[in-house]
Amino acid sequence: MDSQKHSEDSFQLYHHTLKSLPGALKWYGNDYHSFAAVLDQTVQRLKASRLKNNFSFTVHLPDEGFKNPPLEEWKNNYCIEKTLEHRAEYHLMKRQGYRFLLKGLVFLWACLSTAYLLDQLNALGDYPKMLGKETFYFLGWVILWKPVEMIVFEPWLEKHHLKLLKKLEQTPITVLYENRI
Repeated sequence: MDSQKHSEDSFQLYHHTLKSLPGALKWYGNDYHSFAAVLDQTVQRLKASRLKNNFSFTVHLPDEGFKNPPLEEWKNNYCIEKTLEHRAEYHLMKRQGYRFLLKGLVFLWACLSTAYLLDQLNALGDYPKMLGKETFYFLGWVILWKPVEMIVFEPWLEKHHLKLLKKLEQTPITVLYENRI
């Protein structure tokens, strides 16, 4: 069985004191928070990539008087923080989705009951009866769309983010030292 060849997404990060290539990320600062901001941009770019692609992450630093920042440790801390955030968001979304689903089902029952009562009402003509009945059918089912979306579809996005963070955490950082501009 032939192994499939996957493309590679390369992310180039240049310290702000160095000349960079077009499309490369710039890192303004020498601390964790500025590096985390660049990792946020990296994750935004990763969202467009396929998870099967290989990632490479290269940081270009000036060679003169620059202390070696603990980039791997910062990247791992960033991934842990974001993973915890996305997991919390995932569980909150599911909990809210089920709560909204329960309320939506009660509302659907009320709409279907009202539609049934309109159907039994002989004082209205055929057209107003049909219009009222269909309006309540439609309204009842439309109310359920958001809870179903929150339970079924939105967790896929959160799971995808978690996979991206895991992939980023497993990607080693290559550090290259260069001369300043």
